[in-house]
Amino acid sequence: MADERDLVDVLVADHAELQTMLDTISVAMPGVDDEDRLAVTIAELVRHLVVEEDYLYPAVRELVPDGDKVVEEELAQSATAERLAKQIEGSSPGDGHRAVLFHRFGDVVRDHVRTTEAVLFPQLRQHAHPPQLRLLAAEAEMAKRTAPTRPHPRAPKTPPWNQILTPGIGLVDKVRDAMTGRPNRPDKL
Repeated sequence: MADERDLVDVLVADHAELQTMLDTISVAMPGVDDEDRLAVTIAELVRHLVVEEDYLYPAVRELVPDGDKVVEEELAQSATAERLAKQIEGSSPGDGHRAVLFHRFGDVVRDHVRTTEAVLFPQLRQHAHPPQLRLLAAEAEMAKRTAPTRPHPRAPKTPPWNQILTPGIGLVDKVRDAMTGRPNRPDKL
């Protein structure tokens, strides 16, 4: 039987995984495991944001009344999360400012989850046809395999450039991760 999950189902599962990962990290007293979990959490967030930018937001713009406005607000929130992730990556374990950055990062991600699930997803389901959302889910799952694993706040966030450049950026990130031993998936912990 074919997978009946739609794009909203895929993104809700991502949200749940991200929230669980955020809840398991201790930046106040970091250890090696926390550093690895932090790297994987950032990688998962980046993949998630890429899928939203490539598949969710174009669908919302096309199908939801006033979709452009909603998408612009979501893109601004995503940009904040990505900037914070980049700053966290540039900080050192034990740096007191890192804990502040991480807590702000967690707040932004949780706010994104609440807003997206309460406002955007219901509107998308109301205006999209179920087969269209299932097709987008399949495309999103494939895109996650080639998506970047590190934050790139200056990379394009809207079609067509984001869809053209992100697979190449993702390849470079995966090479960097392999060379440095940085885990980028939960199953690598």
